[in-house]
This record gives sequence, structure tokens and C-alpha cells, in this order.
Amino acid sequence: MKVSSSGIKLGCAIVSSTCLAAMTIALSGASAIAAQFITIQSTGTLSGTIELPRNNPNFNQSTTRIDTDDTGTYYRNLGTNNNPIYVPVYESDYLKVETRSDGSLHYFVDFKGIPIVSFDGVLTSPVLSGGQLTAFLYQGQLPGTTFQGVVQDEFNLTKAFYTGTVIDPDTGKQYQGTFEVSGYGVRYSDRNGSSTPTVFDFQSDIPGLPSVTSLTITNATLASLRIKVPIDETSIPEPASILGTLMVAGFGIVLKAKKRQLS
Repeated sequence: MKVSSSGIKLGCAIVSSTCLAAMTIALSGASAIAAQFITIQSTGTLSGTIELPRNNPNFNQSTTRIDTDDTGTYYRNLGTNNNPIYVPVYESDYLKVETRSDGSLHYFVDFKGIPIVSFDGVLTSPVLSGGQLTAFLYQGQLPGTTFQGVVQDEFNLTKAFYTGTVIDPDTGKQYQGTFEVSGYGVRYSDRNGSSTPTVFDFQSDIPGLPSVTSLTITNATLASLRIKVPIDETSIPEPASILGTLMVAGFGIVLKAKKRQLS
């Protein structure tokens, strides 16, 4: 039986495009799977010395405005709303005032946020065990950094890496490896707000410069701790890859059938 060359080329073109499509589906599926992760939410504490990064010891772009009295003093309520107990927390020399729409005066102090790093950080959490913070390179210049963050009206843990075991409290499943963590402390306005560093600790009221460049924290409370856990590719099915394999195998059977027919 005579077969035209155009028919053969068409058949090969179909097989090639189908195989390529199957491979593309499989690869894109694998990439999507590799990029997936779950976030475990918990609480934690941080200890260690925090300091302004020596490569860029500057204010960040965030301004924290804190209400004060007419002397520039901020008070925290250590009691309750019904039975308040106000204690002075910080007094600033840079008091500002503006008039509200109702004619009353608004006294406040503006603070600049402070970027910080630590080289001896220790992280604890009910969901973490058997490990420690793993050092990384901060902004490509500071090796040995164990965590980085920002001090504003609350303490923000912006990046750290924990190597050890994390347990998902919702499922009870445990994961081992190195996980990126982040979180934040309690706000300055909370009754226990002083348990994590704030702009008060660094005295960063504007237009002054921070007079404190480092301080030691011990079991500073993180009201929220987020752990990013990559999904293990071997623990979940890969339907895209399986589909691609079946498609290739299916077209292989078709080719064999055509070959028998031609012969």
C-alpha cells in the first residue's frame, strides 16, 4: 500500500505537538505543585540582641503617630476600660498639635520605624521543636543574620528560617526541614504591649535620631507566628504528569496500530 509523504508528516506533526503538550502540562503541573505551601499559624517568643543593621542603619519609610497628652507623654492603660489604670510609658520632646474639626486640640508624636537584625536570635513556639534558627545573608551583606524585622508601633518579624520540626495543630501532621517564618508582636496600645520592643525603646521620635542602637530581648511575645511549609511533592498526587504519561502511551498504541495497518 502506497502512503503519501504528506500523510506521514502530518502524523508525525500531530504526535510531536501532542507529546510536547503533554510534557508542558506535566512540567507546569510539577512547577505549580512545587510552588505550593501551607501556612501554619501559632504564637511564639523571640530572644536575642537586636540592633540597627550596620550596612543601612536608617529609619524606614513608615511613620507611627502616637496620641499623647499636652506634655508629649503617652500613657498605657494597665487596668480595664471600666477601671483604668494609666501609667506613663514615654515622654517626647517633639510634641505636635493640630486642631480637630470640632475645635478640640489633638496632641501627638510621630515616630519613625526602625529596621533591625539579630545574630543570636532564639525562636520558641508550641508548634516548633528539635531545631533552631538558621543563619542567612541579610540584604546580601550581613552573613550570620538569624532574623530581621522592623520596630514600629509593634514588633514585626519580617524574615527568619527555622530548621527542625513543625507540627500542624489542626491536623497533627509533622514536617521536618527548613521553614521560613514571620510574625508580629503586640501593639504598643495593648496592656502587655511593652513585652516586645516598640519605637519607644529605640526613642525614634521625629525629628530626633534613635539614641538606642541595640537592645536585648528575652522571650518577647509574638502574638502571631506564621510558618510556611512547602508541600511535599511525593505526598500528593500529580494528575497532570499522570495525564501526560497516559496521553503519550495512548498515542504510542495508535502509532503501532497504524504501523500494522500499513504493513
